[in-house]
Parts: sequence; structure tokens; C-alpha cells
Amino acid sequence: MASDQMEKSIKRIPAETMVLGLVFGLLAALVFDPISGVLVLAGALVAGLSFIGLKGAVDRWLTQPRSRFMKKALLLYLLRLGLICLIFLTIIFLFKKRVIAFVAGFSVILLSLMIEALINLVSMKQWKD
Repeated sequence: MASDQMEKSIKRIPAETMVLGLVFGLLAALVFDPISGVLVLAGALVAGLSFIGLKGAVDRWLTQPRSRFMKKALLLYLLRLGLICLIFLTIIFLFKKRVIAFVAGFSVILLSLMIEALINLVSMKQWKD
């Protein structure tokens, strides 16, 4: 039962990230400027899509033999890290003064993770020692 609840939480995290990114993007567009709002939303979308991709990759990696798993997992993880860095560098190059907006949007995934952790903590019926 706890496994089912954990799986549901993991599936909700990208959606929550994107919804929170939309809300914070609209707020940023109203408070600062529309480009900042779009960058906040873009950061949240990249974080949500990255989470979906990482979850799918981990699910695939766990079904492979350990010898193939380590080499392929390390290569794909480094590729993912490189692509995220490339996106950040592109944002820095194009929008030097608004890179914080993208970082703030990308960081919304942390808020989503905390929300899901709190939901799971509250729903626990019994504390373990």
C-alpha cells in the first residue's frame, strides 16, 4: 500500500511542478515583466520534463543486468547533466539579467517535492520507531 502511495506521489510531482511554475510565472509576469514570467514557466517545465525523463530512465535501468546498468546509467546521466547545463548556459547568454527567473522556475520542483513529502507524512497512519 505504501508503494502505491509513493508511486502516485512520484507521478504527481511533474504535474505539480508545472502547475506551480505556471502560477509563479504569472505572478512574475505581473510583478516584474512578461519575459521573467515566461522564464519562470520555462524553468518549471524543464524541471518537470527532466523529472519525467529521469524516472523513465531509472525504471528502464533497473530491469537491466548490473554490468550494463552502471555504464549506461552513468553515460545517460552525464548526458542529461550536460543538456541541463547547456540550457542554463543558453538562458544566461540570451537573458543575462533574468537568469534568476529561470533558476527560480527550475527550483519549483523542490517545492513540489516538499509538498508531496508533507502529504505522505500527514497520511501516515502510524509512526515507525
